[in-house]
Amino acid sequence: MKVRRIQSAAEAQSAYPCATESPRPFWAAGLSLSRQWFADQLGRAVEGFHLLDNAGAVIGHIYWAPGQQSLAPYHFQGKVAYEYCEWVQREFQGQGGMRMLFDAFLAHLHSEGYQALLVDGTQIEGYMHADHFRKRGFRPMGEGDETGLLVLPLTSDAIHVEPLETRLPPPRAPVDILVIGSLFCPVGAYTVRALRKLAQQLPPRVRLQEIPASREAIEQYGVADGIFINGQPRFFGPVTESQIRQTLEKELGSAIQH
Repeated sequence: MKVRRIQSAAEAQSAYPCATESPRPFWAAGLSLSRQWFADQLGRAVEGFHLLDNAGAVIGHIYWAPGQQSLAPYHFQGKVAYEYCEWVQREFQGQGGMRMLFDAFLAHLHSEGYQALLVDGTQIEGYMHADHFRKRGFRPMGEGDETGLLVLPLTSDAIHVEPLETRLPPPRAPVDILVIGSLFCPVGAYTVRALRKLAQQLPPRVRLQEIPASREAIEQYGVADGIFINGQPRFFGPVTESQIRQTLEKELGSAIQH
């Protein structure tokens, strides 16, 4: 195995090994949207490292961005990096690949003079679980926090981060769907793809608005990435098209009743 930094749009077409491992997940249908987004944003809102097997196939990744360019709902002070996600295909887990990836990533951050690395940890096993980062030396930004924003100091312990306040526009239809970003990950891209299809099939009282991910959008809405129905966050994690349809039909039924 070896690690390679992603430096071209062509390399972005091999991104997201999480969506190419066997058995291929259903949400891999969003892969083309995410790869195109990655290619368009490479060097701006996203950077990355790939783990390659001995045949040169991409089997793992770490994707990140400089804090002030990242699509993360925070104001960062100083030179910090924000990690979006990481993965090594299950077939290759336990063989030291993630350690190789993370060591190469940290070496790059040190060489570029970054003060700290930040990541949002979760309690979802297999999906950026906070425990995996705490074992590497990350610690909560806030006292007593077990998940949420974690920090790994590199050259400074004095890191200041300000969370942004969510400011969504009011709904303008009985069932108002607002998509902010959501193309970075194939899971979200699959959901966006299904929403585009279903919004055309369901009655006109369903409205779909998409706002591309950008620092400007984050400053305006306080949200980096998300799908909202009538102002409420929905569809975090993999959902099938059938589940999405059921949710919209339920919301539409409620809207008609009111």
